[in-house]
Amino acid sequence: MNFLNTLLCLPMFLCFTGMQAQTDKRAAPSLKSDPAEEDYSYLKDEESANEYETIFAQDLKFISLNQSKTSYLSLGGHYRPRFESTTNENNSEEDLSYYSQRLNLHGDLHLGNHIRIFTDLIHGLTSSNEPQALEDEDFAIHQAYLEFSIPTQENELAFTFGRKELDYGAARLIARRNGPNMRRSFDLGMADYEFRGNKIDLFYGKEVLSQFGALDNEFTLLEQDVPNPSIWGVYSDIEVHKVIGNTQLYYLGFHSNASSFSDLSGEETRHSFGIRRYGSIGKNMVFNTEFIYQFGKLADATISAFNVEFDYKYIVPNASWEPQIGLKFDYSSGDRDLGDATLNSYNPLFVNPAIYSLAAVNTPVNLNGFHPNLKVKPTENFSLYTDYAFFFRSSNEDGLYTPPRFQNREATAGSDRY
Repeated sequence: MNFLNTLLCLPMFLCFTGMQAQTDKRAAPSLKSDPAEEDYSYLKDEESANEYETIFAQDLKFISLNQSKTSYLSLGGHYRPRFESTTNENNSEEDLSYYSQRLNLHGDLHLGNHIRIFTDLIHGLTSSNEPQALEDEDFAIHQAYLEFSIPTQENELAFTFGRKELDYGAARLIARRNGPNMRRSFDLGMADYEFRGNKIDLFYGKEVLSQFGALDNEFTLLEQDVPNPSIWGVYSDIEVHKVIGNTQLYYLGFHSNASSFSDLSGEETRHSFGIRRYGSIGKNMVFNTEFIYQFGKLADATISAFNVEFDYKYIVPNASWEPQIGLKFDYSSGDRDLGDATLNSYNPLFVNPAIYSLAAVNTPVNLNGFHPNLKVKPTENFSLYTDYAFFFRSSNEDGLYTPPRFQNREATAGSDRY
C-alpha cells in the first residue's frame, strides 16, 4: 500500500511543483493530450529559456545532441491513477469495481530540421482478478513513427510512417480513447500539408488492437487478412475569410471484415462525408455544428445513415465565476426496418468512447440526445462542469450500442424509445 500511496500522491506533487511559477516570466507552453504536439525548442538557447517559467524536469525536455543544437532529444511521460465502480455493468445484474493505472514514457528525437522520430511506450494495470479489455496491458509500443518535413516558404509538407494517434474535429469519428487505460493508435502512412493557416491530411491506416501481453501489438499496416479495421481518407481544416468560424470538410473510408449492426453482420465497407462548422460568434457565443452522411455495403445490404450535431454555449458577460450555459443536440440514425436490404444504423467508426460521459455506457448509434450543461470557473485555475443528458432511441427497429460500435441490446429486447 505504501507504493500505491506514493503513486497516488505523485500527480499532486507534480501539480504543486508546476504551480511554483515566477510571475515575472512568460508561462511555459501548455501540456498537450498528445505529447507529440508539445514543442520545447524554446529551450535551445539560455536567453530564450530564461524568458519562460521553469518547468518540472526541464533538463529532460531539451537534450542537445550536436554543437549547433539542431538535433535534440526530449523525454517525458505521464501517470494516471483511477478508481471506477459500475452498477449493472453493461445492462446486466453484475456490478464491477476496480482500481486502474496507466504509465506512459515517451521520447521525441529531432535529427536536424526535417527528420523526427517519436516513440511512446504504455503500460496499464488493474486490480481486477481477470484482465480487463482496453484496461490491462503489460507493455506495448503505443506510438512509434518517423516524420519527414519539407518546409516551402511559409508552407510545410510532412510525411509520416509508423504508429500514431489520430484525433480529428470534435472526436465524433476518429479520436483517442480517453476513458479506458489503453488509448487508441493506428499503424499508418500520412501526408499533411499546411498553408496560410489551413491544413489538409491524407492518410491510410489500421487500428492497433489492444492485447494483454508484452510487445504483442504487431505492426499490421502492410498485412492482409488481419482483424484490424482499416481507415483512409482526407481531412481538411480551412479558414474562410469574412465568414464566422472555421470549416472542416472530410471524407473517410472504413473497412472491417466482421461488423455487426441491427440484424446484419459481415464484411463492411462504409464511406463518410462530413462538414463541421465551429468557432465564436462575438465575444460571448461559441458554436459547433456537424453533419455526416454515410453510404456503402454491409454483407448484401446497402448502407444509408447520417449523424447531426448542434452545440451552442453562451458565456454570461461581467459575471462572477464566468458562467457558461450550454445546450447540445445530437442525432444518430438507426435502422428503420428489420429484414429489409437497407441498413440505416450510423457507424461512429473510432469515436471517443467518452463522447457522452466517462462512464461510456452508450455511443452514437441509433441514438438522439438533448444535453443542457453548465460550466463555472470559481478561480483562475479551477473550473466545474455539469451536463445532464436525455437519451432516446432514434428507431424502435434498432437496438442499443456501446463504444465504439458494439450492439449490447437487440431491438426486440424492449419497445421503449426513451
